[in-house]
Amino acid sequence: MARKKATKATAESPTSSCLLICDEVTLGIGRDRHTLHGVVNVITVDEKPAKVGPFVAYVRLSNVYPSQKIELKFCTAGEDEVFRMDAEAPKTSDPLGVHTLILVIPQFTVEAGGRYIFSVSHGGVPFATSPIQVVVFDEKDES
Repeated sequence: MARKKATKATAESPTSSCLLICDEVTLGIGRDRHTLHGVVNVITVDEKPAKVGPFVAYVRLSNVYPSQKIELKFCTAGEDEVFRMDAEAPKTSDPLGVHTLILVIPQFTVEAGGRYIFSVSHGGVPFATSPIQVVVFDEKDES
């Protein structure tokens, strides 16, 4: 029995081998390599609420169909959304290829310290996550 060709509406969820927040990503033209600078796993702030960023989202994707939509979210551990970004795969996407998505994350506000989750999802279902810890440096605690 022949398989039906997947369309944007019926396409499977993409997969991800890498989901990171960085300070900067550069492209080495001669070797076509990405260099990630300042991979973020802890954000330290002086007070709360605090404005942080801008940052760069770096996502390596597979199983991506043409014009497929994905969402990137940064949420508290309690799932309160801090920011959300939507992205769409190019119309030339090949589900058998590997795609790199590099997006600028504008400055945003964190209200409190603690654990946050950076995720990428398709159809509201996350398929990759990356934990980020926000630490509030409090000079009063140093006595």
